[in-house]
Amino acid sequence: MLIKFESNDGEHFVMLQDNARALLQMMGTNGKLEGALSGEDLSSALLKLKKSLREEPPIAQDENEGDEDQEDDKEPAVSLSSRATPLLQMLTQAQKEDSFVMWRPE
Repeated sequence: MLIKFESNDGEHFVMLQDNARALLQMMGTNGKLEGALSGEDLSSALLKLKKSLREEPPIAQDENEGDEDQEDDKEPAVSLSSRATPLLQMLTQAQKEDSFVMWRPE
């Protein structure tokens, strides 16, 4: 399932449910897949998310990294902090504009 993030102050985007839930929990929400933040709650969520992402462990490197046959079959790993970039931008912009961010299943 996809989760759509929206705000008046930026582009909307979608994210896979598991990634969205992890980021929402890092933000201090209950992890529900539908909700909204504004004002003081938005500012607090942004700080919590940034702190959690700084503490995120790096992606483990595969032991067989040098094997060319296996490299063709694998997709590169993407860290949660990289996946969080559009959400961080949206939260930051909404905070500056004293606006909101909401999310819901797509």
